Amino acid sequence: MKKTILSYGLLLLSFCLGIIAALLIVSQTKKGPQMSKSAKVAIVDMRTLLSQDPTVLKDDSKVSHEWRDMYNKLQTTMQGPQQELAELQAQLQTKGKELEALQKSGVSSRDMLQKKYQEEIAPLEYKLQTQSQQLQRFVNDEFGKIQGLIFPKVQKAVDTLCKSQGWDLVVNREALISNVSDSSEFNITSDVLADLNRAYASSKKSVAKA
Repeated sequence: MKKTILSYGLLLLSFCLGIIAALLIVSQTKKGPQMSKSAKVAIVDMRTLLSQDPTVLKDDSKVSHEWRDMYNKLQTTMQGPQQELAELQAQLQTKGKELEALQKSGVSSRDMLQKKYQEEIAPLEYKLQTQSQQLQRFVNDEFGKIQGLIFPKVQKAVDTLCKSQGWDLVVNREALISNVSDSSEFNITSDVLADLNRAYASSKKSVAKA
């Protein structure tokens, strides 16, 4: 259940990143008809910056620290509801096995089996489905909030790097057809990451002093 819910969150994140690949992270430092002939284009891997890979999140050397902290906070918030869903799932399986055993034994009539299903299993199925949907909506909403906080900061970091490094355009790596290595001179993900983490560390210090 947990993997399913997180996979929906990842699907939503990938969809948003696809849109942003076309609309976000596009900065210009040169204007005029010559730009289309000699534009300097850099690449940022948004999926790396906002990774959901547990290994990357634990190592945090390639992921936005702010994203990591917010994502982990969301995971902690989800633990209670996920445990409730797991318990409901276990109850449903137990009741299902009981009904199956009665059906195989032949000691209960069809009406009795139907009554047992309606009174004991159907309510559990409804409750499980309802709570699963509620949790999924919560996860989607929270992912949207996190993205809404992080993406403008990525945009700001990209704009800063465009000016300091002389890039004309910066695009999301997922928008590219060809592969680009992490070591490519056009891949400025690590630079964006460093800027994001530096700003985040500074903001945390400011909050701590306040």
